[in-house]
This record gives sequence, C-alpha cells and structure tokens, in this order.
Amino acid sequence: MTNLQSKSTDRSMWQSVRLWLGASVLTLFAGLVGAQEAASYPSKPIRIIVPFAAGISPDVVARILADKLSQSWHQPVLVDNRPGASGIIGAEAAAKSPGDGYTLLMSVTAIMSMNPHLYPKLNYEPERDFKPVTHVLNVPFVVIGTPAGPNGSMAQLLETARKQPGKIDYASLGAGSHSHVAMEWLLNLAGAKMNHVPYKASPTSDIIGGLVSVYLDPIVTAMPLVKADRVKGLAITSLKRSPVLPGVPAISETIPGFESYAYQGIFVPAATPDAIVTKLNKELVRIIRMPDVQKKLQDFGYTPIGSSVAEFEELVRKDYAQYGKVIRENNIRLD
Repeated sequence: MTNLQSKSTDRSMWQSVRLWLGASVLTLFAGLVGAQEAASYPSKPIRIIVPFAAGISPDVVARILADKLSQSWHQPVLVDNRPGASGIIGAEAAAKSPGDGYTLLMSVTAIMSMNPHLYPKLNYEPERDFKPVTHVLNVPFVVIGTPAGPNGSMAQLLETARKQPGKIDYASLGAGSHSHVAMEWLLNLAGAKMNHVPYKASPTSDIIGGLVSVYLDPIVTAMPLVKADRVKGLAITSLKRSPVLPGVPAISETIPGFESYAYQGIFVPAATPDAIVTKLNKELVRIIRMPDVQKKLQDFGYTPIGSSVAEFEELVRKDYAQYGKVIRENNIRLD
C-alpha cells in the first residue's frame, strides 16, 4: 500500500469514528433531555384526542382514563373529540401535534391497521407518525342474526353460505369498516360467500325486523339485544366465550383459531421522548389494572389489557399486516 493510500484510509477511518462519536453524543444528549423532561412531566394540562363523537365506546373509555390520570398527576386531563372521516380527522390532528407528551391519541384497530390500506391519500402513517403507549382493551364482536331466521348456529350459517353463495345478506357499518373487513376475513377462512349490505348507521333495527340476516356488532351494543332475545347471538369473535354472554359460542368453536376484535389503545406523536412514553405507560397500566376500572370495562363486555410498549408495538404490526392482507385479497378500496 502506498503512503498516499495509507493516509486516505486513515482519514476515512477517522471520519467514520468522528461520525460515530457525533451520533453517540447526540443520542446521549437526546436521552438526557428526554429524561429531564420526563422528571418534570406533566407540568401542564394533557389532552386525549378521541377521533369519535362523545358518548361512544372509545370516548367513554378515554374519560375513565382521563379522570384517573387527573387524580394521580394533579393536572387536568381533557378529552378532545375530533370525529369524522372514519377517525382520520382525529388521527391527523394528533400526528401534527407536538411530541411533548401533552397530546395523546385514543385509537382503535381500524385507524391504525385498516385505514392505511383503504385510503390511497391518507395524511398519516402509523409507524412513522406515532409511538404506541399501551393496549388498553379489546372489544370483541358478536355475530347477531334475525331472531326468527333459519340459521340457529354459526355452523349452520356458514354451511348455507358455502352451499348457496350470496343468498345470505350481511350488514356492516359501511365499506371498509371493521364489521365489513372482519366478516370478509371470516368468510374467506370458511370458504363461504355472503352478500354485503353497507349501512351508514347501525343496522340492528333491520336485523331485528328481518330485512337483513346477519351483522357483526360490537359486544357493548349487541349484549342487551341478545339478552332481551331481540336478536340471535350466533357467535362471539373472541377465542373464548365471554362471561357477559356465556351462552354465545366463540367463533373459534366453528373456525378453530379465529379471533377478531377492535383494540383500543393510547398513542403519542412520534417525536415524544421515550422516557415520557415509559412514564405514561407505567401510569396507564397501573390505572387499567385498578379493580374499579377493571369492573367498569368488564361490565361493558370489554377485555382490559394494560400492555407494555413492546407488546403493543408487536400487536399493531401484526394487525397492520393481517388486515392489510384481507383488504388486498378482497379488493376493498376507498377514495
């Protein structure tokens, strides 16, 4: 090797070392700043953006968490409802907020794991724009049917849908909704076909009246209808039967391993320091595991979780891939 080549190699090596040292110092500095911010956090009011109207499930749960956070941290925790466009308006508002720990997002499966595959011009990307904090709970769905309908069980329903494709109508809350995507996934696994009838509002009155045969309804609204015998509870989408509807079989009893639910979870803008994310996670998990909070959530039919950050990250990635596959295979697209 010539002296010139040797000097060039040395310069390249030292440039690499300087770059590495510079990156290490920046990382250390960012960590120290984040730790300092976390030590004094929270020092002002916090808001939880809920991308839905007041009074529906994510809003109710967000208000339970907000009340407990406010009590423990002695700071106001406000719920900011930003409904519209399948949760997109609220999610975009949260994505554009400062990453300082004072804006949280109460999100659901559809916003993080379905919308990015459904809308070609979405202005947020879950992995790029958000950090998961904790998986709050799961909302299972119930396959409800017309009370006097001919299909008395999930097995009978699917058998009919296999033998007579398209004969049975099923309702959803619109193309691309969780009730639509999850039902198509179930039908794919069962090798069955039903006719999709999208609604702009809840179709339960038409289920009761027999105008449409089947609907995948969140447990919180399905439970009182099933208990009052106004609809037939054919199956629940959790792996096991629910304590609040013990007479309704799990779909996994007919389609082994099938499970679909809407998660509700807390996210923050991606720039939020990890130390603040860790502090938020610890406090939220503590709250979710309080006996009174557990009881409130379980009474609705929900399954409280309270996960680590890493566990929630893995769930979000898994659901993003799974529902993306279902959406592509069934050619579901929205403008």
